[in-house]
Amino acid sequence: MATLLAALALLSLRALPLSAAPHDTLQLKSSLVVEEYETQILKSSGGTFSCGFRNIYTNAFTFSIWYSNSVDKAVVWSANRGSPVHSWGSAITLRKDGSMVLTDYDGTVVWQTDGKFPNVRCAQLLETGNLVLKNSSGNIVWQSFDSPTDTVLPTQRIAGTTELVSTTKLHVPGHYIFRFSDQSILSLIYDETNVSSIYWPDPDYQYYENYRNLYNSTRIAILNDYGVFLASDFAKKHVIVASDRATGIKRRLTLDYDGNLRLYSLNNSDRTWNVVWIAESQPCMTHGLCGPYGICHYSPKPTCSCPPGYKMRSSGNWTQGCMPIIDTTCDGEQDVTFLKLRNTDFWGSDQQRIEKVSLQDCQNVCRRDCTCKGFQYQEGNGTCYPKALLFNGRSFPTPTVRTMYIKLPSRLDISNASIPQSNVLDSIPHRLNCTDHVSTTTMEPFPSYWNRTSGEEPKWFYFYGFLGVFFVIEVFFFAFAWFFVLRRELRSSQVWAAEEGYRVMTNHFRMYSYRELVKATEKFKHELGWGSTGVAYKGILDDDRAVVVKKLGNVRHSRVEFQDELHVIARINHMNLVRIYGFCSERSHRMLVLEYAENGSLANVLFKSKISLEWEKRFNIALGVAKGLAYLHHECLEWIIHCNLKPENILLDQDLEPKITDFGLAKLVSRSGSNQNVSRARGTIGYIAPEWISGLPITAMVDVYSYGVVLLELVSGTRIFDLVKGEDGKVHAMLKKFVKMLSYRLDREQPLWLAEFVDFRLGGEFNYLQAKTLIKLAVSCLEEERKKRPTMESVVESLFAVHLAGN
Repeated sequence: MATLLAALALLSLRALPLSAAPHDTLQLKSSLVVEEYETQILKSSGGTFSCGFRNIYTNAFTFSIWYSNSVDKAVVWSANRGSPVHSWGSAITLRKDGSMVLTDYDGTVVWQTDGKFPNVRCAQLLETGNLVLKNSSGNIVWQSFDSPTDTVLPTQRIAGTTELVSTTKLHVPGHYIFRFSDQSILSLIYDETNVSSIYWPDPDYQYYENYRNLYNSTRIAILNDYGVFLASDFAKKHVIVASDRATGIKRRLTLDYDGNLRLYSLNNSDRTWNVVWIAESQPCMTHGLCGPYGICHYSPKPTCSCPPGYKMRSSGNWTQGCMPIIDTTCDGEQDVTFLKLRNTDFWGSDQQRIEKVSLQDCQNVCRRDCTCKGFQYQEGNGTCYPKALLFNGRSFPTPTVRTMYIKLPSRLDISNASIPQSNVLDSIPHRLNCTDHVSTTTMEPFPSYWNRTSGEEPKWFYFYGFLGVFFVIEVFFFAFAWFFVLRRELRSSQVWAAEEGYRVMTNHFRMYSYRELVKATEKFKHELGWGSTGVAYKGILDDDRAVVVKKLGNVRHSRVEFQDELHVIARINHMNLVRIYGFCSERSHRMLVLEYAENGSLANVLFKSKISLEWEKRFNIALGVAKGLAYLHHECLEWIIHCNLKPENILLDQDLEPKITDFGLAKLVSRSGSNQNVSRARGTIGYIAPEWISGLPITAMVDVYSYGVVLLELVSGTRIFDLVKGEDGKVHAMLKKFVKMLSYRLDREQPLWLAEFVDFRLGGEFNYLQAKTLIKLAVSCLEEERKKRPTMESVVESLFAVHLAGN
């Protein structure tokens, strides 16, 4: 009885009426609650923008900003895209410590401003569409403009760390990104688990042919009030101009779900949006639209089709692409044939480029290689491009003849199969239509129990009326007592549909049950090794995907680290960083589900494997790791430090492409250099910077130091302990002497010692310029004084320069 009374007391408190929200401000210690989402809304002073809870699905809400007067209420920013909150008990609160916090029905923090700000007075929605926090002096201490989702508004700056990510039709982040590339060129990028490529500006042209500047030190862009978009990489004052350039027009620059960047203007008469500029006028140029093996062609509208010998993998969902009708294996000699596809290209995934060869020679190269799926052959100059993956397929007439030959089993009958071709290149921009000639099925974003038809409602009303008042009261008491008293048990066992339904909306980051992971790992049978936070196992998911299940030990100690790791990894997205597919947080179990790398760690390949890692692969690994660290340090929305970079934490996929892993030690710190949350992190002797031991504040330069050690090991093929030959406590002193010796030899310009230093297993087969550059970079990264060390961004530039010089 006492429990029921307590439940009723909580209910009565929850039911207290809340005062209406201010017009454009939210005062300190005030909240907006989801139940009042239609009335508790912030509105900018001129009424252009609204901010509050937005209903995206039944019982699922995001905290968003949208254009008030457009017909579709176009959303321009969301705090919790991909992690919606429930329709009961959720709230956004401006806490007394100055942080704005979004909590779910159970009090879980779903989103919060990145930092606590003293003397915050209020949150205010400006007429520009910018949600800001202001202190008592009226200064802005935080703003939504600094962390956009898929849209940029006029006067909103795009900086080096800014990243727009497309939103899918399921209201979760997609695979398309708009940001400055590693070469400081504003680009559209397709980024998926195994594929990452730039498709705008056109990758078939040089940067100057796309009117861009290369390696500009400035990274900034802005859309002004006139409808003109300017960027630091645009050459010769080249700008993007809206077709209706004028002042006083409501605009938005949005990265749409189909991967195209469009500038929209609001039509005041019918309150709809007009496209006044588009990045890619030909949709088939956008990467990944038709999935693996799919071909985009114009018939005359852009359409997705499978080539002969392949069939659609998932009806109605072209992102899954196509699959072979007959699977081929690498056992024994392959009995294959090649099907000719004129004016067709699968951009990227080239295994190599072979110049001035015959068609027959190109065929033989692909035939002998089991991993080759086909090849592109340029008939004019005899250039051959064998491909390991058929992705970004497109068919259209081009000035340069491109012919694709796909490998198919000889026993496959394709005599009656139609070949996707584009007979007309339509100059009018279209949206992709991938539903032609395909039977589609509607994807249900949530289980059916989320939606109840209107015809079912009267049954419930008659039912309760029939049972009478007393039974209703009993049900009322029981239901709420059950919720408040037993909700922990419900949450632990994951049986309450509300939590499961809206948390698994995102298709690339989901919650796994403990039972699923036990099955995937065969009861944790295949151990891969121990990491800093626990043990890792190999697993196979139900969709046949190989993964690493990282099982964290000592729950009390690891729970905070677990949450930190999720918080960090869920935000990052780069081809040289290991992806996280999901997690398990069930009872005492804390596990991560990560991308699996076929070739294991760099440490195993470099120090233990009998296979010699050829020089070209070593240099590519050095470049890939540098790009991954540069992304963490310079391109993420927040500054991320790895803190434990070493060969064991660099994994190699099937193509020996490096992927940095183990972010259990990575912590987010402010740009001011605060080292909160880093004090508990522990590095590895031999790879940690001297300032770490001295107790100085931890900065990104600790990763630069560790990278320098990894470079020396890559070049020499030897552990740093073996190079310096010192005790654990003397490693830094011995390494310091070793670096001085290297610096002295570099200045003497004597090539003989370099050949002796490079891994003898290469047999002298290495690029002298590249080897010397790597050692020079290592020496600079291992500077005792951290201010003298280069940034990872400058390291990437140096490596790119020597890579281009070598080619």
